[in-house]
Amino acid sequence: MSNEIEVKGATKLFDDTRAISNLNFSSVKGINIILGPNGAGKSTLLRCIDGLYKLDNGSVRVRGSDPYVDDKVRKEMSYLSDNYALYDYLDVKSNIIFFGRIYGMKDYEIMEKAKGILAELNATQYINSKIYALSRGTKQKISLCRALINDPQILLLDEPTAFLDANSSDSIRRIMQRFGKEKRTVILVTQKLDEVTRFNCRVSIINKGVIVKDSSTTGLYSTILKDSFVNIRLGKPVGHDIVKKTPGFISSNDKAATMLKIKVDSYKDINKAVEYLIGKNAFIISIDYIEPLIESLSW
Repeated sequence: MSNEIEVKGATKLFDDTRAISNLNFSSVKGINIILGPNGAGKSTLLRCIDGLYKLDNGSVRVRGSDPYVDDKVRKEMSYLSDNYALYDYLDVKSNIIFFGRIYGMKDYEIMEKAKGILAELNATQYINSKIYALSRGTKQKISLCRALINDPQILLLDEPTAFLDANSSDSIRRIMQRFGKEKRTVILVTQKLDEVTRFNCRVSIINKGVIVKDSSTTGLYSTILKDSFVNIRLGKPVGHDIVKKTPGFISSNDKAATMLKIKVDSYKDINKAVEYLIGKNAFIISIDYIEPLIESLSW
C-alpha cells in the first residue's frame, strides 16, 4: 500500500473546541512533516492516527485498518509523545522492558535492541537511573528508545528534538533518515521551520485544525525566504563603503563591517550577494537566514 496512513474528513472535538476539523491527510513512504504553530492540531492528529483518540467524524485508516479498534495495526506503529510517557519511579531498564513486553517481546530481545538504540543516542550510562532523576533531554532520549523498541514500520514523532543538544538532535535525525531510506513511514510534527529545512521531503502545513497546504522543503524555502533577511558574517573587515553596495544591503554591525544584513526574496538573491562580496575579496564565514515566527506566515 503506497499510502500507509489515510485521514479523511477527520474532526475531533474537546467540549466545544474543534482540535481538528474535516481534516484530510495521506502519508507517503519515507519522511512526512506536518508543520504548524502552537494549537494548530498537530498533536491531536498524531494521537488520532495512533488510535488514542476516537474521531467525532471522519475516518483514520492505517494500513487499511482503524487504529482505534485494531490492536494488530497499533503494534506496527510507535508514537513518541511530547510528554515522555515514562514511569518516573522506575529505572530506565524497567521502563524499556515494560513497554517491550507490551509488544510481546522477550526480555533478552528487548535489552539487546535497547542497548543498540541507547548507544546510538549516547545514553547507555543511564540504564539503571530512575527517570525522575534525569534531565529533560535525557528523558527524551529514553522515550525515543521506548518508541523504537518494537522496530516499528510507522513512526509518529511529536517534536522529537525538543530539549536536546545539537549532537543528540542529529542522532534522532539520522534515525529518521534511516527509516526513510528503508521505506518505512515517519510522521514528524513540529513548529520549527529550522527543523523542517533539514530534510528534503514532503511538508504538510496545518493551521486551525486543517491541512491548508501540501508542499516540500524546497517549496517551503520559496515561501519563507520571500521578504526575508539573511545575516552574512565575514572573516575580516572589507569596509562599510564596499558592503553597503552588496545587493539587498540593509545594515552592518559597525564601520568595520564584519556582519551585514541583507533582504532577500529567493535563493538567487543570496547568490548575488555572495558573488559580489567574494569579488571584493571578502572571506565569508557563515550565512544565516533570520527565521521568521511560523505564526507570522500566511498560507
